[in-house]
Amino acid sequence: MNMRLSCLIGIAACFAVSFWAPHYHLAAKVIGITQLGFAILTTFLEGEPPRKVVKKPA
Repeated sequence: MNMRLSCLIGIAACFAVSFWAPHYHLAAKVIGITQLGFAILTTFLEGEPPRKVVKKPA
């Protein structure tokens, strides 16, 4: 979860930089796309935790 969250914060920072400093637009775009790739990759690598099956007493 921490890797995905840090990647999403990085994407938001790149988005903000592209508005505040338009001359860094291409660099922010490349870094943002790279961060998005890392976030997607870690999502697939981590997967979901296994669910616990709770049996109801009969």
